Amino acid sequence: MNMKKFIFRIFLFLLPFFVFSIVLEYFLRSIPNDYSYKKNFLDKYTDYIEILFLGSSHTYYGINPYFIEGFAFNASHVSQTIDLDYKIISFYSNRFNNLSFIVLSVDYFTLFSRIADDIESWRVKNYNIYYSFNLSKNIKYNYEMLSFDLKTNLNRITSYYLNGKDNLTCSKLGYGNIEKTKFDLITTGKTAADRHTKINKEYFNESVNIIDNIIKYAKSEKIVVILYSSPAFFTYVENLEKEQLLLTINTLKAISENNANCYYFNFLQDNSFTEIDFRDADHLNKLGAIKFSKMFNSKILEIKNEINIKF
Repeated sequence: MNMKKFIFRIFLFLLPFFVFSIVLEYFLRSIPNDYSYKKNFLDKYTDYIEILFLGSSHTYYGINPYFIEGFAFNASHVSQTIDLDYKIISFYSNRFNNLSFIVLSVDYFTLFSRIADDIESWRVKNYNIYYSFNLSKNIKYNYEMLSFDLKTNLNRITSYYLNGKDNLTCSKLGYGNIEKTKFDLITTGKTAADRHTKINKEYFNESVNIIDNIIKYAKSEKIVVILYSSPAFFTYVENLEKEQLLLTINTLKAISENNANCYYFNFLQDNSFTEIDFRDADHLNKLGAIKFSKMFNSKILEIKNEINIKF
């Protein structure tokens, strides 16, 4: 058998697998999810958005734009790190024709974290596939079918195409309104604090530079930047490493004091939030999100009254 015939037979043998993979990937990517939804929303409505919320799960589950006056959108995602917030802002920077506020959660872990180093690094594929950010060339971060095993992927396809169950868990305005089980606030306070404590401070300076760049862009466009630390239950706060916490808070205070278009609000130990407002020690439930969103709306309205003075 000559080489050409051999190669052709190998090709014929592998062809069904290639076709199956292409079809599988197509159907998996076509299942609605938060990332594709938010990207499509931003593509369609960026010109009209007045208040843009960004951040991690603290924002995703904590801010419901329905209770914010004006055209507000929650563009956060679970485990979204500050470099990704910046990428979203940069990607749409020339289209924010009506944007007045960029609201960014900067929590205990924010200045020290990157999604690629996190236990949920698998989420990198969502930014590569749906936002086209090219965060990694690693093949597993560029295909839906490599995110889970074949059985799980076939179940995903069956659930959606036969039973109508998609992966979309956010509201029309981006709030994570999926109903979540309430967890023990003592246990989750300790485990979450341990998970968020970063011994390695290698990302700190880069993260501060990112915030500076966001503020510079906002200043050039007459946009107000609000930085905030999310509310948490005392069992989370009491387990935080003091040096990391103080470095974060003091850095944010200094940034806001040195920039006229920037405000910082620390809600971490706000007494307005009690046990009934939390799903776990560092995430608000639906009731808490309503309370927090209304509180934030008041802050935004107060700032609007000061804008003429500040600028």
